[in-house]
Amino acid sequence: MKKILVLTAITSMGVGLSAQLPLDRPTFNEVSKQMWSDPAFIKSFVGSYAPLEGVEPDFSNEEKVQLKEVVAPLLQGPTQSAAIAPLEKMAASSTATAGVHFVLGTLYLQEDRMAQAEAQYVEAVRKFPRYRKALKNLSLIYMQQGNYKKALEPLSKTIDLGEVSGNSYGMLGVIHLYTEDYVAAESAYRMAVMLEPQKKDWKLGLLKAMQMQERFKEANVLLNSLLQEDPNNVDYWLFQANNFVGLERPLDAAKNLEIVERMGRAKADSVELLANIYMNSGLYDVAYSAYQRAMEKGDAKYDNMYRAATALAQVGSFNEAIELVGKIRQRFSRDIQTPENIQLLVLEARSKRALGDSEGAAVILEKVVEEDPMNGQALIELALYYRNRTPEPDYQKAVFLFERAENIREVAADAYVQHAQLLVSQRKFKEAVPLLKNAQSISFKEYVEDFLVRVQRAAAVL
Repeated sequence: MKKILVLTAITSMGVGLSAQLPLDRPTFNEVSKQMWSDPAFIKSFVGSYAPLEGVEPDFSNEEKVQLKEVVAPLLQGPTQSAAIAPLEKMAASSTATAGVHFVLGTLYLQEDRMAQAEAQYVEAVRKFPRYRKALKNLSLIYMQQGNYKKALEPLSKTIDLGEVSGNSYGMLGVIHLYTEDYVAAESAYRMAVMLEPQKKDWKLGLLKAMQMQERFKEANVLLNSLLQEDPNNVDYWLFQANNFVGLERPLDAAKNLEIVERMGRAKADSVELLANIYMNSGLYDVAYSAYQRAMEKGDAKYDNMYRAATALAQVGSFNEAIELVGKIRQRFSRDIQTPENIQLLVLEARSKRALGDSEGAAVILEKVVEEDPMNGQALIELALYYRNRTPEPDYQKAVFLFERAENIREVAADAYVQHAQLLVSQRKFKEAVPLLKNAQSISFKEYVEDFLVRVQRAAAVL
């Protein structure tokens, strides 16, 4: 008894790894197109091998004739999708076998008609519950839909029915990673690596499963071995950088990321990670340089660069923060709308005020408040300017601005505290107490509580 082989290629599923270069791989359509155009595959499709008894269904004699005389020639033509119409007619018959539904589902899959492919695979499994390839491809569809929990059952059943391949166990590892069953993911990836030791995706998946269990030392042993085998593999260098972070060896991670840059393969996220490591290590000048290099990458993102400029300001590198704001405006000129522009203006004003250029900061802040009257950060910054202005503070205007900020939920707690500090400087302790209590009711902080206790004591003396 002979059978028709059908497409069983499975897409290599990527794993979302922090600061990892995307792995180059053919798409499902590219793989399937290559197989359908392969004469040896077409020969096997029209009946070269006997089905696995009890695992894969046979076609009826009538279906074999149709497949050989009608469907196979269409598959050898310029567009394999031409074979869909006769297969749809065959599948509509009440006597259609599970194999016909599988072949039609696979052609739908090639055309990215996922819902129709799913329906055909479901019907194939209904008619032949032990249909391994239908179960396997059904699992693939669920994975492509992001429904990993639903994908687990058909793939597990495929393996229970005797499917032993690196792809199957690798896919199982991906599912377990996404459903956060890291021990099971590790076991699945170990099987995949054993069956396909040359495939780096499975090795990276195994490393990810170990990382998620915080077994960084064991993962590092494996990474050292992999890097000895393939020192030009960027993914391994990046993965080890992440692993060093887990081992609390940030400067070792930085060395790996620098190597990736020298290899000319760094993307924005890995250079940003390098800059963040330098920031956390107190190497602010080096971090600033790395942030500039990250921004030059084509995949740099505005939000990340804004956070970088904010971080520089928070550690007192105000000149660098202002310079980076200027570069952000140049790099993302097409992306910066009013909200982003105001973000940058507030950060620039805060940095200018910290550098002693209070007048310059005030000019910017007045512009921000005019454009966005509900910008709480700008209101507080401008209030601080009038509170601290020399030689003549304007306490009345500062209070007015603090009170406006107190009505903005996101900054209300900070506004209450800053307002209270102004009142304390004027020895208005009793008036400051309710403001500090309001701040604590919004967001409790130990240092504010200590301040409140001292103010209450001062108020009691008066």
